[in-house]
Amino acid sequence: MRCTKPIFAVLLLTAVSLIVPQAQATTTVEVTIAGSSAMWQTMALGAYSLAGAGAGHWTSASNAINLTDVRPSPNNVDAGTIWIVWNAKATEVWSFIKVDSVVGDRCYFAQPQCSVNAPSANLTGSGAGQISSALWGADTAMPANVAALFSNGTSVTAAATDIRPEDAAFAACRVNSALGAGSYGGHASDGLDGLGYNANNAAGVCPGASLSQGHYVGTPIKSGYPGSTTVANVLSFNITGVDPITSVPVPKFTVVEVGATPVVFITARANHLLSLQNATDVQLQSAFSGTNCDASAFGLTAGGIGIFLREPLSGTMNTTEATVFRKPDVYPGGIIGLSQEANVDAPVNNPLAGQSGTCLAGAGARYRGIGTGEAVKWVQNSNANIGMDGIGYTFFSYGNVGSISNSSAYGYLQLNGVDPIFSSYSGGDPGQPGGGTVPGHANLPAACDISGVPSFPCPEKDIWKGGLSFPNVRNGTYPAWSIVRLVSTTGSSNLTKVEALVNHSQQFVVTSVPDYIPFKKTVAGGTTDPGLLYLRSHYEQYDGAGNFLGAAPVNKGTTEAGGDMGGCILKTTGKTSTLTQDVNADFFNCVTRP
Repeated sequence: MRCTKPIFAVLLLTAVSLIVPQAQATTTVEVTIAGSSAMWQTMALGAYSLAGAGAGHWTSASNAINLTDVRPSPNNVDAGTIWIVWNAKATEVWSFIKVDSVVGDRCYFAQPQCSVNAPSANLTGSGAGQISSALWGADTAMPANVAALFSNGTSVTAAATDIRPEDAAFAACRVNSALGAGSYGGHASDGLDGLGYNANNAAGVCPGASLSQGHYVGTPIKSGYPGSTTVANVLSFNITGVDPITSVPVPKFTVVEVGATPVVFITARANHLLSLQNATDVQLQSAFSGTNCDASAFGLTAGGIGIFLREPLSGTMNTTEATVFRKPDVYPGGIIGLSQEANVDAPVNNPLAGQSGTCLAGAGARYRGIGTGEAVKWVQNSNANIGMDGIGYTFFSYGNVGSISNSSAYGYLQLNGVDPIFSSYSGGDPGQPGGGTVPGHANLPAACDISGVPSFPCPEKDIWKGGLSFPNVRNGTYPAWSIVRLVSTTGSSNLTKVEALVNHSQQFVVTSVPDYIPFKKTVAGGTTDPGLLYLRSHYEQYDGAGNFLGAAPVNKGTTEAGGDMGGCILKTTGKTSTLTQDVNADFFNCVTRP
């Protein structure tokens, strides 16, 4: 693995000056990824390492690149932010456009797959510097043939996702259907098998082939953030069989596990949530479901609070839904917990923006944010926007929470008394500010200083006293986490390239940017990280009519299958486990019901 200190910026500029004249070189697409932001940065570093000496890179302005799905008419376009890496000869190109997990899954499984493209004007210049130059040097202008690849459009070859494809398909069908109980859940349902963004499909039901376009394209989910025009587009896809819109066969897929990352609840700390340091599942369910939009939901003095939901196509939202709020369906038994989509009434309240009736009690209100950036902005600006402290959630990474880090005005919470980031909430890890202050660059230990300034690259062994990141996810006590993954085509050259990229990227969470726990044993920078020694049990995922989504559940190797968001946490031996989730298991405490 190469050094990634700032001196590489100078070397990179020299190298790029040599490759720009080779603009007519034949260009080979190595990997074109679309999806979750959770691994966007480390995949960039992995690609740059994989590209070798003289490689170059460029990042776009935020949401300046298009992800185009040509199946509906008019074509569906989602905006995203991209990194692009090329080798010294500009003949090999890696890229990753970050959008929601379910969008990434949909764009990979769509037949034809989505195209990553942008107007030529959006591909010029020396890049937007979206990733710190301390990690990989400065962005530089793209060679002409690399820019042409994206102005003409290049197809997605892999999905980046916080949840398995079966869970992504479940989320898409839940959103793209009528509000209500599915026929499979019946009287046991909470009435939220379908969320109401497409009345043409029965609640929770995935539309079949040869239907009108109205069955496949639902109403976009709108943001409730002041002044935002951002939406999450609702569109069908299948993970097996044939594409529902084009009837083209869907290739067999393989999931490559990358690493585990925790969901962290974050709050503003100016008024009624000032003293909040811990929350239970039950308390969070009460607040986020709208049962009680008040600080009293957490046992504090009564007072209104803002409660900020993500869009239900988000991998973050679905992980949190399944691990904290509405646990996985266990029909014919009843729903366990309360959904954050309760009392939203999406056909009426889109966007969710504090409407009367979406809270049953309390002096606060609920709002929707689209994307991680808006979710964090809601907390950051809750008092300025709505005059109340607010609470939201995000997958933790230093980049995701950077805007609210190292400030007494904001905090993160323990969940059921367990710290999601450090060993103990009170302090003790070298990179920990303590007391629930959100950690950031400024809290990194002196060992990570560059010219006296705390900065990445900073290895995990210097941030955590035990030498390994996120100790309470690693020991199985923190419940809200998910494995981030890449998905590509089984038996293809694309899959081989994805696996190579993952291998390189995992080194950087050990040595440079600890955004997640590497899934497998990783040796880098003189440190041996054992990888993730827990996994979630897999279970059969199905739609609102009881139709199975994907294959029967399996937890091992290349035959892994089934949903696992919210599955029971299982210890492994470093080898794969073959346990699966009992259909009658209670997902609240993972014990078998009598």
